[in-house]
Amino acid sequence: MKYAQIFQYKLSLSPEDYKAKWQEPYAKDIANVPGLIRKTWMADFDAGLFASVYIWQDKASMDAFMASPAIAKVAAEPFLSDLTITAIPVHEEASVITRGI
Repeated sequence: MKYAQIFQYKLSLSPEDYKAKWQEPYAKDIANVPGLIRKTWMADFDAGLFASVYIWQDKASMDAFMASPAIAKVAAEPFLSDLTITAIPVHEEASVITRGI
């Protein structure tokens, strides 16, 4: 069963710093995480609000990522605050219809 995670958080970064301190250090490594189908990055620089949606092949892949040193490093970034994470199984039948997976 596929799983989804929604990360919501605040970043105190300019668009330039976002690329240098958030996107570049993490995007390529995240792209190579086993079991990750896709990650969508969302950013509202004016409000300082950000989110990411992860779609995982299965719960075991998601759990392994969450237990990894990489996620601990991300969570410790001093410019990151108010992080909330929601994980829920994907409803695959409906998601296929809307191209969600």
